[in-house]
Amino acid sequence: MAENLKALRRRIRSIGNTMKITRAMEMVSAAKLRRTQSILHAGQPYAEKLQELLQRLAGAAGDSDPLFARREAGRIAIVVFTGDRGLCGGFNNNLLQMAERWIKERGKDNVDVVCMGKKARDYLGKRGYKILNAHIDLGGLPEAPLARETANELRDCFLAEDYNRVFLLYNCFISQAQYEPVVEQFLPLSPDEISEEGDGDEQKKGLHAEVEYIYEPDQKQLFARLLPAYLESMMYITLAQSMTAEHSARMMAMNNATKNCGELIDSLTLKMNKARQAAITTEILEVVGGADALKG
Repeated sequence: MAENLKALRRRIRSIGNTMKITRAMEMVSAAKLRRTQSILHAGQPYAEKLQELLQRLAGAAGDSDPLFARREAGRIAIVVFTGDRGLCGGFNNNLLQMAERWIKERGKDNVDVVCMGKKARDYLGKRGYKILNAHIDLGGLPEAPLARETANELRDCFLAEDYNRVFLLYNCFISQAQYEPVVEQFLPLSPDEISEEGDGDEQKKGLHAEVEYIYEPDQKQLFARLLPAYLESMMYITLAQSMTAEHSARMMAMNNATKNCGELIDSLTLKMNKARQAAITTEILEVVGGADALKG
């Protein structure tokens, strides 16, 4: 019985130490979430304003730019965004399983993968998928140089006709408790996507009609110069979305782990108290039995 009590105390102490670690990790993830969320919210107005400017230019420039070129089915590149670390629930596993299904549907030999994060590189590399490039040790914060480098690399490959289509697969951040894996086409660009009016804000539409810009150089040249910047902003926002969702998933996972530790400690404490009470009752019965034996 004494050994059983020692084992229970040891287990409670061990779980208590684990709970301290999970609580600390939850606080760290919450701090990183606030930071990446602020970066995401700061970057979205730039991307929206850039798209608004492209909308103005699209009418005059048309869709003759090579980045709009639609080709016959051929080789495909996909950028898979995961984390460098685990302990974030199903954040990585669900996305990687979706990536594997998506690649198999289009033919394993026809798809090259750009991995953003160690988990994507390790998972897809071990299963024999062709890794075009891998960016690891991202630090948990989106970086503009990395987004620019990746976007320019994919754009050059598309213009060189190494790939006919390029896709992005990432977890889209919805709220602190929700994210959703999505696949978006990165290249070729769609004229419909460029000319989207967002939420249909009538005030913005009226502003477009009333205000005219003076362009230097001409609209067609400016449109061609802004398209690469648009691709870079898409890549940066996607990277920020993925990292924000990762920190959110890890914060929720560590919060659940902390709660589970607390519940397990309560259960083991109750079990230990019952064992102690049983031991005390046994000792009392032995003393009473001994006293009765002496009387007899």
